[in-house]
Amino acid sequence: MQWYGDNSELNGIWDADLPDILLFGGIALRKDAVPQLQQVIIRNKKRYSDHPYFPIKYNFRGLETWYKQRGLSILYKQLLHDSRTWRQKIVDESLECEYKIIISCVNIFGQTADRIRQSKEMAVRFCFSNALMRVALLASEYNTSTCDVILDWPEGNMHAPYTDEYRSAYVLGCCELFPEIRYFAGPLKEVGFSESPFFTRMEDSSLLQFSDLVVGATREFIDFCFNKKPINAFGVQLIKSLVPKFRGYPHRIIGRGISVAPPNGTFRDSLFQGMLKLRYGSNIDKNK
Repeated sequence: MQWYGDNSELNGIWDADLPDILLFGGIALRKDAVPQLQQVIIRNKKRYSDHPYFPIKYNFRGLETWYKQRGLSILYKQLLHDSRTWRQKIVDESLECEYKIIISCVNIFGQTADRIRQSKEMAVRFCFSNALMRVALLASEYNTSTCDVILDWPEGNMHAPYTDEYRSAYVLGCCELFPEIRYFAGPLKEVGFSESPFFTRMEDSSLLQFSDLVVGATREFIDFCFNKKPINAFGVQLIKSLVPKFRGYPHRIIGRGISVAPPNGTFRDSLFQGMLKLRYGSNIDKNK
């Protein structure tokens, strides 16, 4: 199995001075399912170039410099113009592939910039570990013999929150900062995980790019949950299409597919109700 993890962040409804909601996650799939999903992405890229090894992401404008530096401004403009089309096609065609979505979503307490900065590194570690725990459980469910964790290169080369947490999970089966928090699947070394995570640049990995699409759409879904986006927003509708791909579908998406911390309170309830409204048009049945 392989898990492709990416991150994002956004402001919640609490008027924080800095982004106070962290997301980390992406897609997990069996190794023999990798080629089919890669071909979906390559096939859609070939509509724009015979050399389909250029990067894409949800917020495509963030790649403008990459394209300009390589003399690909015309291609960039074409992709930007058609960004809704190719994002929709890739998601729609991916539904024929086998993969699961696992995303960790953490609210950082404290509305002031200083308090968010003080708690952010710890929150990043926890957000990553929260997702990694679910990936380990999925690996156990799949009864896979091997599992690779492939992560986007950390901003500012700050790898410690990921490598330290992974080391503790691999050897001891617990969180690095909070050893009382145990991995239900046990130490990662006992469920086939590689001894360390692998880092690469999103621009060079088609499946990290796909994870970026998923995380970016999830970001808009969270905005929808807090009434910052309408239900017909593009990313929200992508998530509606992707609902069957979340771990925990159909009954436990919030908790298993989208792991929320803190697990109780307004934040979690807003995501739970938002998922019900997206799927059923109302929040009448909390068991769905």
